[in-house]
Parts: sequence; C-alpha cells; structure tokens
Amino acid sequence: MNFRKIVELEKYLDVAHHIPGRIRIKFSPLILTKPVALAAMKEHSEMPDAIRDARVNMSARSVVIEYDPEQIQPELVEELIQGTDKDKKAQIVCDLYGRLMNNC
Repeated sequence: MNFRKIVELEKYLDVAHHIPGRIRIKFSPLILTKPVALAAMKEHSEMPDAIRDARVNMSARSVVIEYDPEQIQPELVEELIQGTDKDKKAQIVCDLYGRLMNNC
C-alpha cells in the first residue's frame, strides 16, 4: 500500500483489528469505483522497509498490513488510518518515509 495515498483514502477505510505489528483495514465498496484509490491500495513499490507485508483481499474488502512495531509506533499506524487531522496524517507519512526511506 502506498502510505502517501492514505490521507486521500480516509473516507473509504476503517480499522477492523489492530495489534502491534499487524493491522486489518476494511475498505468501503465505494473504493471499487475509484480506480486511482484502488491502485494505491495495491501499490507496494513505495513501502518503507519496516512494512513486512501488505495483502489486499478484494472479496473480504480488507487489507492486512504487517509491520515492525519497533520501527513504526502502532498508534501512528492507527492514527494514519483513522485520524481526522490531515496535517498530522501528512506529518506521519513524512516521518515514515523520511526516517525509514531517507526521503519525504
């Protein structure tokens, strides 16, 4: 998943389950009508190294992301998905990519 696009997808996403290191995100069926949003969910090329795996299950309308909780604070992952403050979410993305990939 391209985390840079999360801020744009917030209205389609909801955290279904989250334990440190693994989060399941349910997505609205409306996302299927947005090809750009759907492509962003399937994009894996720009993920930080701390992301171990990301799987999209279209029939369950969910995404499971496994990450290293030592490198990414679990509360930041949840804030990124469900937070309402766009500036804070943008900063989280910048921090993730800047710190983990040396760019922002």
